[in-house]
Amino acid sequence: MKKTAILQSSLVALMMALAIGAPMAADTTAERLLGAGAEAEDANWLMVHRTYDSHRFSPLTEINNDNVKDLSLAFVTTFDNASRGGRYASARNEGTPLVEDGFMYVQSGWSVVYKVDVRDGNVGKIIWKYDPEVDREWISDATCCGAENRGIGLWNGDVIGLTMDGRVFSLSKDTGEVNWEVQRADQDRAESFTGAPLIVGDTAVYGPAGGEYGIRGWLEALDLKTGEPVWRTHLIPGPGEPGFETWDGRDWETGGASIWQTGSYDPETGMMYWGTGNPAPQIDAEYRPGDNLYASSIVAISAKDGAIDWHYQFTPNDPYDYDEVGDNQLIDVPGANGETSKMVVRAARNGFMYGFDRIDGKLAYAEQYVEDVSWTTGINLETGKPNEYDPAARLQKYIAGTVGSRAGDVGIYCPTLGGGKNWQPAAYNPGTKLLYVTSAEGCSAYVPEEAPNPTITGGEYNVVTAQREWNGRLPAPEGTVMPQVFTGGSVIAIDPISGETVSKATMPRRLNGMLTTGGDLVFGSGSDGFITAYNAKSLEVVWKFNVGTSLAGPPMSYAVDGKQYIAVLAGAAPSAADRTSYPPSAFFVPTDQLYVFAIN
Repeated sequence: MKKTAILQSSLVALMMALAIGAPMAADTTAERLLGAGAEAEDANWLMVHRTYDSHRFSPLTEINNDNVKDLSLAFVTTFDNASRGGRYASARNEGTPLVEDGFMYVQSGWSVVYKVDVRDGNVGKIIWKYDPEVDREWISDATCCGAENRGIGLWNGDVIGLTMDGRVFSLSKDTGEVNWEVQRADQDRAESFTGAPLIVGDTAVYGPAGGEYGIRGWLEALDLKTGEPVWRTHLIPGPGEPGFETWDGRDWETGGASIWQTGSYDPETGMMYWGTGNPAPQIDAEYRPGDNLYASSIVAISAKDGAIDWHYQFTPNDPYDYDEVGDNQLIDVPGANGETSKMVVRAARNGFMYGFDRIDGKLAYAEQYVEDVSWTTGINLETGKPNEYDPAARLQKYIAGTVGSRAGDVGIYCPTLGGGKNWQPAAYNPGTKLLYVTSAEGCSAYVPEEAPNPTITGGEYNVVTAQREWNGRLPAPEGTVMPQVFTGGSVIAIDPISGETVSKATMPRRLNGMLTTGGDLVFGSGSDGFITAYNAKSLEVVWKFNVGTSLAGPPMSYAVDGKQYIAVLAGAAPSAADRTSYPPSAFFVPTDQLYVFAIN
């Protein structure tokens, strides 16, 4: 615990709160979280996906198809100056703000937490700020893929946060003062936290990112009263555990199965549903023969004791880097006999939409939702495996030409390495009964690369070296002929009961995640600076606005005194693809900002 930093940060936060005269907040009790979708909480957004079923649905109706054309900027709140750190020009603010009774809680990519008074409607006043002073150089040198944060949690009178350098902390909601802080991720193994914690009862559940560099993934529940762990379940089985036979030798010790995105929770059964990342190394499957459980999977896990009840692996022996870290939606389907079928559905990164009985894990359907899938002809509903899966093989080849080899064979496959759907959350509207997914479209090509350090177990582990070398892939040689398919992004409306695609809108790049509302609207945001509203039935664009800097987080909605707002976080540097698809983004300056819209 960094006591000095905590004391300094707490003092600053407390002085800011006292100076402003901030009112005390109500407790976010377990009962309120269980009822986050009830009418009493219509104005609020109390957890990262708003409700435990991960629907990301706001029932607010003030902003609708008839008046969304009048939506305009209400205010902007700037959190910080330029947020460079190490090799990163900017952190990525990929989180969803939480709002409770007119107060907003935000965590930035560098793990800094803010409480903002949004009751005025014309300005967002920062009440306190807590800076955990993360080691930006270590994050830049040792962790994968950017300085990212995807949200925080509320519990009773506290804000619960995670840091990229592996800490869990509790702050007073009223003052920002630190209650406790514990180091839970192992920096020596490049474990880091990027997802938001799932608050269940008096515990926070979370897991580490870092699967690209040889972590052994896990989920953990922490007692929020004491800061002590309740249980930890590894997502790569050890010796004697079911699934251990899907690994050779000691590969399981560095097997991957990281956690990026927050799981869903069924209070009736006490089960949680989480997605896991790729096996490591990512493309070089020759390093790790076998199916590699529970990497690239969904796991149904008990919130009480961490016991895994069932699992499903989307791409066994994953040679494509099809992480399955994304969110899962819980759907209750009324039956003709009065019984309710409990489903969990998932748009997977491998290009298929899946539906399961969430009680026993039985696969109900697997339907293609991206334009092009080349690695398999489909999913066998009897076996649950891809049609080309060979149960006798330790290395899966799927459709010829899609899996590369260390001998220099190029693997060319669709969808792209990044998916399909990735971490960007989907949204389900109970009015239209449709699930809205944002996806990448196109293909990738890579050559597996044998890592120069074939095992990092047991010896001294240089995380900086591993970050640079333990990747498992090389780009395809110049002149590689790629499939002539649409390359870009899409928003797709899917019937989650059958998995069938109902409508689709295409765009240059995948969005940052989805929001749907009682006003029959769907909102998305992009790194090209646009926030866009779609008609929830037709996916026709009905409104869009460019903020002049890259947006990184998915939109959310809240209300104060009956007035509805749409909010989204900026905070990212435009990518090369952004600059190509939307040239004005070449002049974007990364910011740490909140944009809020309303009909004025």
